[in-house]
Amino acid sequence: MKELLDNYYNNKKIKTVLGKGTWFNGSLNFKDSLKISGSFSGKINSTGFLIVGEGAIVKANIKADSIIVHGTIDGDVFAADKVEMLPTGRVYGDVKAKKIKISDGVIFSGSCEMLK
Repeated sequence: MKELLDNYYNNKKIKTVLGKGTWFNGSLNFKDSLKISGSFSGKINSTGFLIVGEGAIVKANIKADSIIVHGTIDGDVFAADKVEMLPTGRVYGDVKAKKIKISDGVIFSGSCEMLK
């Protein structure tokens, strides 16, 4: 997964970034890729790739194709493909995805459901 992230960063394929000093409240829809480094509260619906950056706080139910968690998510998570929780990640909610990877050090409080 680190290779995937490196490719996104190096090839500048992350289309949108909500920076560390940014906070957003509402409904967010996007098609490509988004990295949240600040705070978000509301609902996220996407057919793309979401990165919750280290130190980010997201209080939302999330639906996306793939999700990588470095920061904190408080809400339910649905990924059509995969969810990867990295060592600094925290998820407080239920997770549904075809593939779920939970690294050592993750704080996870919820249930997991593997989709077919």
